[in-house]
Amino acid sequence: MAKDDVSKTVERYIASGRSEKDVERKEHYFKMALQLQPKNVHALNNMALLLQQQRKFREAVDIYEKILSIGVVARPYPVYYNISLCLKSLGNLEGAKTYINRALAIKPDDEIFLELKEEIVDLLSSGSKESVPKITSNTLEIGAVYDEWDPPAVSTLTSQIYYADWNDYKYHRGLGETDLHEKVIRDKLEQRFYCCNACRYFSAGTCRKKGKVGRKVLPDSICKQFFPAKN
Repeated sequence: MAKDDVSKTVERYIASGRSEKDVERKEHYFKMALQLQPKNVHALNNMALLLQQQRKFREAVDIYEKILSIGVVARPYPVYYNISLCLKSLGNLEGAKTYINRALAIKPDDEIFLELKEEIVDLLSSGSKESVPKITSNTLEIGAVYDEWDPPAVSTLTSQIYYADWNDYKYHRGLGETDLHEKVIRDKLEQRFYCCNACRYFSAGTCRKKGKVGRKVLPDSICKQFFPAKN
């Protein structure tokens, strides 16, 4: 088979795997792609994400490290992040800290990276693998006025606005393709373009989100449940 034909076949297998709902069939397509091109970063990344979703963290780490060893990833920070997540789930907190620090060395202001590092540092400090639930403004009683600025993570907004679902976002982030969209989100947050007034659940000064119906909110506030209204 000609080189171009192989590449097209591999990309077709990857696309089929990504669109497939059945886990076994997804894995089958990715394996077929890797049989033809064992060092195809797209196929490796999809396989690693699939294993991570199945909580097969050790196997996922092995593949992520293989991606890094190939040496063709221009922006490796999403891979560092995913390895850190896996190691955290495996209880290897020091290893998780090492990898999230590598990601932060490249993108020191990345919100999702900073959040993960904070979680890891807290777990290391407490000596526990269980984090203590935080009491947030979401515990306010119905009718109380919400006036805080506590937006969702940039990654959450990016996945909701630009991608089909969280897995689709993680796939593109894993290949470093989400930077522009994340910048747009950050800019809109800084400009306070995204706030309760622009939320789909906002109506006449109150929140209509399930479980919060009737809560009064200030239009220029924002909470973790924010979701932009459709244009």
